[in-house]
Amino acid sequence: MNISLLCNNKEFKLNVKEAQDGYLQISVNKKSYLVSAEFVSGEEILLKINGKVYDVIVSKNSNSYDICMTGKSIRVDKKSPFQLIKNRADTTKKAEVKTSMPGRVVELLVQEGRAVKHGEPVLVLEAMKMQNEIKSPRSGQVKKICPKEGESVEAGAVLFTIE
Repeated sequence: MNISLLCNNKEFKLNVKEAQDGYLQISVNKKSYLVSAEFVSGEEILLKINGKVYDVIVSKNSNSYDICMTGKSIRVDKKSPFQLIKNRADTTKKAEVKTSMPGRVVELLVQEGRAVKHGEPVLVLEAMKMQNEIKSPRSGQVKKICPKEGESVEAGAVLFTIE
């Protein structure tokens, strides 16, 4: 089975095959891993990757997964193949960046009207006791930042617009 994941606006293509004794053979970028999983709770998983055990915490919402492993946290966005194609085609239009979960804006890192590069942090959002840098999905100019520092936002709220 082939799976595409989007992490920090970078697409990863995985090939997943069943292996022996409950293991999966997962290939990414010409590297291959033998993986098994033990589900400890709804969010905690013990992953065994090529013989090494990792404690992994996975928090999910309707748009993404937040994965904490070995002291690092990453966000993996859920995107259908149609969304990936649409996002590539929409690079000339404005982009509204919305939050996938409720939170509080801790810090604005740029001002309205400033040019930003793809992946550049625009603001810091605190959600679920974690601070997350919200980055620009593409290069452009920050046309509008909706919340002010210290304001709370609901899930689905527009944080900023890039043109």
